[in-house]
Amino acid sequence: MIDHAAKIRIGNLSPETVSNSETVLVPVVDKGTYRQNFKRLLPPEIDITFAGLGLIRSSRYELEGKADEIAKGALEFVRKYDFQGLILGGAALGIFNPGLGARIAQVVEIPVVLPVPSVIAALKALSAQKLIVITPWDEGMNAVLKSQLLDDDLMVLSCPLFEDSTPSAGTKVVPEEIFHRVERAFMEAGKAEAIYFQGATLDPIPIIQRLEDRLGVPVIASNPAMLWYVTSLLGHKFSIKNYGTLLRNWPEPLS
Repeated sequence: MIDHAAKIRIGNLSPETVSNSETVLVPVVDKGTYRQNFKRLLPPEIDITFAGLGLIRSSRYELEGKADEIAKGALEFVRKYDFQGLILGGAALGIFNPGLGARIAQVVEIPVVLPVPSVIAALKALSAQKLIVITPWDEGMNAVLKSQLLDDDLMVLSCPLFEDSTPSAGTKVVPEEIFHRVERAFMEAGKAEAIYFQGATLDPIPIIQRLEDRLGVPVIASNPAMLWYVTSLLGHKFSIKNYGTLLRNWPEPLS
């Protein structure tokens, strides 16, 4: 039996509103498939509470310059639920607010992880440098992401665009289509050492293991990477099977 009082308590704070209401910083029973799939892979020792900042209305670019609002919401969230670690979802938060992770960590005084730094840490722990990157974003945001990866000595071989890059478009793409897009990009690029999914709305979790089995390289998605990173920073290690190399082998993050 798991002692619920002794569970690892992690907050997951997203930039969007995560329920049908406009209530901000209230935990929700979310009906989005990608959050349900994320919850399914959690070990019983981990308890995650989801909340939203309500900062996105129509465009990810609305997040630029919102560091003060994010810090205020994060502090309120952490104080209310006494978390041990904080996942700050939505890669655009960090992309449009440089230095955000360090700032929020200083404010809330617990480990804080963001999508892109978590994936970079995972790729380095797995010694993967040449990447196929899959996002639901437009060309401008993809260019910023590729620049950040290059700064960390990671090489993007391919980053194919989806036809619709609006914030909710990823939820409309079925797993089978994503699988075949990734397979095609991998075959065309050649010599890729990992697949990097950025953007939880694409919901790659159900096909991570299948892609790894087919392509023979690690498949790193941002939500599992943040889970791995924050719990590793808290001194915990797990082995979660059927969701790819990162969660199964649970490597130590490099210092």
